[in-house]
Amino acid sequence: MLFHVTANHDHMTCPARDGGRDSAEAVEALKWIEGNDDVKVLGVYISGPLHRVFTLLEADDFDAVTTLMRNQLLIGKAEVLPVSDAIARRKDAGNWGT
Repeated sequence: MLFHVTANHDHMTCPARDGGRDSAEAVEALKWIEGNDDVKVLGVYISGPLHRVFTLLEADDFDAVTTLMRNQLLIGKAEVLPVSDAIARRKDAGNWGT
């Protein structure tokens, strides 16, 4: 199952606030990008000035996603949406290129 996540924090809760983006806090805060046994991270895109991250994840269930992203979800607002791959669906249906 695919999930699209948009997570926001602000300048006051930014893990890079005190030491910059290579600080121990910032490096630890983004460790989730590596995924885990339950969640495959397919893409991560960050807008630094907006303190916003967009990601596409593959997991069997919502709980696996929230477990992986727990720290991100605690520092700001987040939206976790199940999504489908429209390109794959179109190809699987035999409608690609028609």
